[in-house]
Amino acid sequence: MSLITERRHDGASPAPAGGASPRPAARRRRGPHRWRTWERVSLGLGGILVFCAIVQFVTTVLYTDHDTLPVFGEVLVRFVRLFGEPAFYAALWETIAAFLLGIVIATVIGVALGVLFGLSELTYRSSRTTVELLRPIPATALIPVMIIIFGTGLGMKTILVVFASVWAILFNALYGVRNVDPLTKDMARTFGLKRFAVIRRVVLPAALPMIWAGVRISATVSLIVVITLELLLGGSVGVGGMIAQARAGQNDVLAAYSAIIVAGVLGLLVNIALAAVERRFFAWSTTTREG
Repeated sequence: MSLITERRHDGASPAPAGGASPRPAARRRRGPHRWRTWERVSLGLGGILVFCAIVQFVTTVLYTDHDTLPVFGEVLVRFVRLFGEPAFYAALWETIAAFLLGIVIATVIGVALGVLFGLSELTYRSSRTTVELLRPIPATALIPVMIIIFGTGLGMKTILVVFASVWAILFNALYGVRNVDPLTKDMARTFGLKRFAVIRRVVLPAALPMIWAGVRISATVSLIVVITLELLLGGSVGVGGMIAQARAGQNDVLAAYSAIIVAGVLGLLVNIALAAVERRFFAWSTTTREG
């Protein structure tokens, strides 16, 4: 009896009820994660501040033609004033609406076709020539045709955004499906899962990290295409329209550069949001850890 008692005292004491002992370990796990988050934020903000300081120095000391390149501090002041103008929010929503609609439709089409091509070699081979023929065509080259057919509204921008951004999602979905371990699928079948159940419960979850990487790439492309279309079409529609109107119509250089900053901030926020989703839901993936 004493031997048993000694061994109990020598060994680790049993964890108290209620799960109190794992808390320090959980705190230790959260600690490095929080440090990495703050490190990323600090480095990002530091880089932005250094960039702003360099641009301020260039526009103040090295380049004095402020009719074409104004002082950066004045541009920032004009950028802040945009948030007090109702027209700015209308233009911003035009860009965001076209971007969101385009990327959602491109994701649905790209994932559907990519999964289909990844599962069926015959379908992929029969469609490969058409895909490789269409993929290199720039979306901006289709603007005249799209204007004739659909006009210059939201529909035209959405179609061109889908055309430009669907390819990265399609091919990432295709390769994501093909890279699923065949042994994993065979094991699922041995447990009695049918073909569609294997696709839904094994193939798609395994391919999701690569698909999401394609969505991140396509989101950047989508935003660039939307703003480029608005810039080329002119008018006052969207952030690109703000740039075109400020420079050509009003000759307001400060407004033009402040709208360019809006475009950059919008792209940064989109990338941060998509990266946060990736870290939250796909942290287990080697693709996410390596990225």
